[in-house]
Amino acid sequence: MRAYLPITHDELATFLNSGSKEVESILAPTPFYVGDNSDLDEEEIEYLLSLEAAKESLELRNTKHAPGITLAIELEPAQVNQVQEKSVTLNSSIKWEQVQCALLLFPDDEEEELVWFATQEIPLTLGEWK
Repeated sequence: MRAYLPITHDELATFLNSGSKEVESILAPTPFYVGDNSDLDEEEIEYLLSLEAAKESLELRNTKHAPGITLAIELEPAQVNQVQEKSVTLNSSIKWEQVQCALLLFPDDEEEELVWFATQEIPLTLGEWK
């Protein structure tokens, strides 16, 4: 299950260095959310959730000019503890290997386009995201 984690710059740096992160709840396409959006396909649902996470990440920025940072995480079914309306709680930490990409939302972007970064690009560009 693909899930979306809004994260601060400092939390991302710590996660990258430690390789593990404790997360209580994460946005995910739960059966409730999918059912409420039955007119959308899987890709559209994932886009809506990623954009919602990105908007939440704008509130976590260190500066007004920094982008909001969201990580796309591939969860293992065994990690899911409880299923909420549009999120799940986890019973184990997320490993860096589960990160699929970083999605950035820039505050002045009226189009609300997410900028995609591959996992191998994150360490190289993280310093620019402050």
